[in-house]
Amino acid sequence: MRRTEFPLFLRLRWSLILALLIAPAWAQDENAPAPGTEGDGEVAETAAEAAPPEPEPPQYASRRDRDQTLLAERFPDDTQWLSLPEPENETLALFRPAAAEPKGALLMFYSAENPPHWPAPLANLRQALPRHGWATFAVTLPLPPKAPVPERPEDTLPKTPAPDTETPDEEEATGDEAGEPDEENAPAAEPAANEEAEEDLAPPLPDHETRIAQRVNAALNWLDANGQGNLVVLVDPISAPEVMAVLRPQLEAGAQGEPPSTGESPLSGPIRALILVNQHGAITLDRAELEALFAVPALPLLDVFLGPDARTREQQRRHRDSARRLRLEHYQTLVIGRPDAQDPEDERSFWVRRIQGFMHRQAEGREVRLNPPR
Repeated sequence: MRRTEFPLFLRLRWSLILALLIAPAWAQDENAPAPGTEGDGEVAETAAEAAPPEPEPPQYASRRDRDQTLLAERFPDDTQWLSLPEPENETLALFRPAAAEPKGALLMFYSAENPPHWPAPLANLRQALPRHGWATFAVTLPLPPKAPVPERPEDTLPKTPAPDTETPDEEEATGDEAGEPDEENAPAAEPAANEEAEEDLAPPLPDHETRIAQRVNAALNWLDANGQGNLVVLVDPISAPEVMAVLRPQLEAGAQGEPPSTGESPLSGPIRALILVNQHGAITLDRAELEALFAVPALPLLDVFLGPDARTREQQRRHRDSARRLRLEHYQTLVIGRPDAQDPEDERSFWVRRIQGFMHRQAEGREVRLNPPR
């Protein structure tokens, strides 16, 4: 039998084709990972991606700290930090020195949850009076605690409705849906739990009266250390009784001393007069609170009512009757419309001129060093 032989060029051609087919598979085998290490890199990358990032620490410990810091950044030249006992440690105050010949200082106390919530009329006084020779020192006082919500009697609670009867198909569908998280309501529970945890971890604060007394004494001590005397105190009705409880020993001592040679105020101590700004329409002082506020008959007091409406007139009448009954010797009342203090720097506003006139008559021109209880 005759054997057929392929020509040489055909054999070389088939050899080349076979080599090209075998080469990629051989290269793939060479690049394959060693046994036991296959997929380790991919697993590590997947684990790194699945691990949650570490939460960044909060920039501020609380909303109050945030607001105080932002306000301090807005008024860097006015910012002063008053030292307080633990756990609060410090609180923000704003001091603006007299820009003209010094006549005294207005010590301003206002009740607000956060320092930036001062109303425009008081901001106008703080920023405009220094141009008339009166330094201003503004301190925010804490609001009184909210009254607890009374528990609802059990007999008035609505009864739980009886469960509806469902078919097996409906029950199966309900069970399937119950296994899925409620995307709308589920996330809302987490912040509430976090807030409760923060409240539990926060150290307890002193009672409301103690917190106010600490701030009032810290303000007086700071003014004493910085040579500011001849004070007029401005306060709102929310904190007036607590502030007066701190100031009363000094005021009574001043009423028994030798009358000063300047101003109409008969008080010889560092605090020469008091301004009560009634701008909270819903805040009224009862008879006991008014008697505590008017406990020093010799204290010059300007009782200001913003907004001449029927409710304001009734408040004015009750205050004036209490002042007459307690025989206040230097009591004045003033009812004016709410000041249009769009520009806090407006030194010519009617509001600023009326307050400045009272301070000028009662307290101008006498510098007194302070010695408050520390």
